[in-house]
Parts: sequence; C-alpha cells; structure tokens
Amino acid sequence: MFHVEHRVLAFFLGQLMFTLSREADYAVRVMVHMASDVEERFQSKTLAKDESIPESFLFKILQTLIRHGVARSYRGVGGGYQLAIDPARLSLYRLLEMVEGPLTLNLCVVSGIGCEFTEQCSVHDVWAVAQAQLRKTLEGVSLEELARNAQQKKHELTSIGSGFELLESRDRPAQ
Repeated sequence: MFHVEHRVLAFFLGQLMFTLSREADYAVRVMVHMASDVEERFQSKTLAKDESIPESFLFKILQTLIRHGVARSYRGVGGGYQLAIDPARLSLYRLLEMVEGPLTLNLCVVSGIGCEFTEQCSVHDVWAVAQAQLRKTLEGVSLEELARNAQQKKHELTSIGSGFELLESRDRPAQ
C-alpha cells in the first residue's frame, strides 16, 4: 500500500528541487475528498473548510477540474460539486498533470531538446531513471486508493481520540 505522507511532494536531486504548486496540492486534496463519497454533491464552503483551502482559490481549482472532465458542478437547490469519473481510473500522475502540465525533472529527459550535451551528459541517464521512477510511482496510485487511505487515517485518528477520552474519563475522580 502506498502512503502519501506530505502535503508537498518534493524530490531533491543535487541542486534540483521539484515541488508541486499549491494549486496542485489543493486539487489533489479536493479530488480525494470528493472520491470519499462519489455519490455526494459537495458544497464549496464545505470543501474549502474541510480541506483548509481559501474559497476563492477553490473556485479556480474546481473550474480546472471541471474543464478536464474529472469533476462536475450542479446549480440550484441540491447543487454542488461531484466527482465525474471513476476514482479507480484516475492516477495521481494524470491528476497532477491536469493542474501542473507535464511533470518533468529536466526538460532534456522528456523532449530530448533543451540541452546540447544530452549525448555526452553524465547526468542525463540519472535524470531519465528518476523521471521514470517518478512517473511509475505516481501512476501506480489511483484516486480511489488515496480516498481509501484518507478514510482509514481519519478512522484511526477518531479511534485514537476516543481512546484518549476513555482514559481521561477513567482517571477523573467520581463526583
């Protein structure tokens, strides 16, 4: 099972640092949230509050997701936002590309252009392997799996909280 532990995905390779934008981070959080219940229509205020995303920024993100056909919006009473795809069929890689564009560690790896030294470059093969591993890792995780992991973590936190409450009440003097 794959766990995404950090809100920001960063790869440090020498002096190169690849960091996802805040928009991509928020988009993943919103999509994972909506994938937790594919039948539900989520209100923007709820999504913003639950995922700690400024509501004005959330609208921009939702428009991007709608434009790519992975979310839909409904107007009027009972309206809101809903997942428009099967979460098992959307990889984290594809979702990130929708928001960020191509995910590349170095331009020469994906295009073969941008560097006149590609043929004799001692680092090119390292970039190529790292790029392939990045893609394989992110393609190997579906939105469905991320939503399931989020629900499990939420359940674990709730269980831990309940355990502390039981311990605290047991330690209190009887009145």
